[in-house]
Amino acid sequence: MLLGIEFPPTSAEWTFFVSAAVILLGPLLVERFGLPGIVGVILGGLLVGPFVLGWIERDGVVESLGQLGLLFLMFLAGLELDLDEFAANRRAALTFGAFTFTLPFVLGIALVLPFGYGAATAMLFGSLWASHTLVAYPIVQEHGLLRDRAVGVAGGGTVITDTLALSVLAVVAGSVESDARPTVLLLDVVVGLVILAIFCALVLPRVTRWVFAGVGQHRGARFLFILVALTAAALVADRAGIEGIVGAFFAGLALNRLVPARSRLMEQIEFIGGVLLIPFFLLSTGMLIDPREFTQPRVLAIAALSLAVVFIGKAAAAYFSGRVLGLSRPQVRLLLGLSLAQAAATLAAVTIGVEIGLFDTDLLNATLVVVLVTVIVSSILTRSAARRIEPPSVQGERLAENVFVPVDIVDDPAVVRLAARLAMAKGGTVLVGAVAAASGGQLDAARARAKTAEDAALAVGAEASSVVRVDTSAASALAAIVAEHEATLVVTGWRKAALAADVMLGGQGADLVALADVPVLAVLAAHDDYRRVVLALDKNDLDERRGAERALAVAVAVVAAAAARGHAVVVAPDGEAAREIATFIGDDTDVVVDSRPRREAVAAVAREDDLVLMPARPSGSPLHRDAVAVASLPVGCSVGVPARAHATAGIVTGTPTLVGSRGS
Repeated sequence: MLLGIEFPPTSAEWTFFVSAAVILLGPLLVERFGLPGIVGVILGGLLVGPFVLGWIERDGVVESLGQLGLLFLMFLAGLELDLDEFAANRRAALTFGAFTFTLPFVLGIALVLPFGYGAATAMLFGSLWASHTLVAYPIVQEHGLLRDRAVGVAGGGTVITDTLALSVLAVVAGSVESDARPTVLLLDVVVGLVILAIFCALVLPRVTRWVFAGVGQHRGARFLFILVALTAAALVADRAGIEGIVGAFFAGLALNRLVPARSRLMEQIEFIGGVLLIPFFLLSTGMLIDPREFTQPRVLAIAALSLAVVFIGKAAAAYFSGRVLGLSRPQVRLLLGLSLAQAAATLAAVTIGVEIGLFDTDLLNATLVVVLVTVIVSSILTRSAARRIEPPSVQGERLAENVFVPVDIVDDPAVVRLAARLAMAKGGTVLVGAVAAASGGQLDAARARAKTAEDAALAVGAEASSVVRVDTSAASALAAIVAEHEATLVVTGWRKAALAADVMLGGQGADLVALADVPVLAVLAAHDDYRRVVLALDKNDLDERRGAERALAVAVAVVAAAAARGHAVVVAPDGEAAREIATFIGDDTDVVVDSRPRREAVAAVAREDDLVLMPARPSGSPLHRDAVAVASLPVGCSVGVPARAHATAGIVTGTPTLVGSRGS
């Protein structure tokens, strides 16, 4: 009692004030010493918690928000994993994942058994060090190494280790809460995981697409639905006898492609999670720490041995994987640096271990020491290795990451919806742009066009936004939008010209290919709901001198085939070349060898629900006679021609006479 005023107060206002102050100031203070921000929040929780100042209680508000923050942490762990990198490096990721999980897991079990802990505790303790968190990922991004193979392997390995570690948690937690025989218990956990997998893999994505295309077009509703989906998956896991964080992680994986990394929805999720909920989890974790225990010989011994397990296990895994995969020494060091940090899954598992009574304060404190040390060392080691690796010569920006649709060129809703499908296939966003030559009525009309196109993309379920420019030069304005918003692909409509020799985009000299810094996909969209992709190549396309145009067409086909659930066909005069290209597009890609002229070859296989892609010409207008000829086929398929940035003088012919849309 101070001057008749109770201190510390027990009101909710006081609890939130102290918590917010710790969450704000903790990271700011420790980052001055080069430490990660999470260290500041954990230490702040220790300071204001019951074992030091005793300013706030963990029970109640802090614990409840901390539990929700734990679910958010694991949800984001699944949501932010790069599934494209995992798919591209599947075999390498499986190899590394097996090494980097098994070695620390076995060593961790062997470490803790001599201290008198049981088998269940030992298994859960070993799983703490089997996973890893890509805390140092921003460092490789800063050095332009996102496309380096070691980074892809580390990212893919995270999918393996987190899934296996959480599976161990599910089995161990189930064994503690049930007296059933081991075989019955294991069967119960397997059945529970199957139920959870069915819900997350089949039910959740379908419901999410339906909501996003309906009431979820309002961004606030989308975020609220994410909360519903997250907690629903956690509830299904809980009812199936599995820890809720496993359901949250699976929900993140299930919605991975439906929440684009650069979307406003992801910004909302990361803001609420990163600024409020996850820090409350870290705060509540710090409040569990008794600093007097840190100096106990037993705690120091477990912490030192655990650090040895992590460093030896992860280093051995990186070395063996590097030898098997043919990585260079700097790449092996980079792989070690990225896989060393113990944070998300480790903190989640140790918290659950304390709650179910498997972990005592000695194991908790030793684990937190390891988390703090590995997070720091991981950042240092990753930065050191990154400096010794040359960035890939071609960064290969992901085509569908941010798709731009200029509606002024050809205002066709089918083109917008097709672009939305391409973006959704790879977890990208859609940006719709319109240009007005002057303010007033022209500006209002441009805004109306952009809003209509944005609504069309949202109705498909995509994450979309729009932008309008006032500029007397439409071409310059569109190119500026592409640069400022970091578009990765421009998708625009085109119309058949009066003379079938060429086609024209937009008129008035709108030369997108010449001005834009990214590839342009010109599409005549007969249907936006295409069900199969046909990559049509002729003998000239297989010439090495046209390798760049062919590579771009294949890259677009990969994205388009993903939107069509892998249904694709490669038509080419050379069977060997066609089969090689088909392996890049997907395992289910068919090959048709046909040496006839391209129009006849396509006519023999094309269906109404096809999207036919063909490489651009390397000189002159990228859109050529074959594109117009295929677009005129009676079958009525959609046709697309991708062109490289700055590849030619552009997609403009000079003829102002247009036939119009397909029905004209």
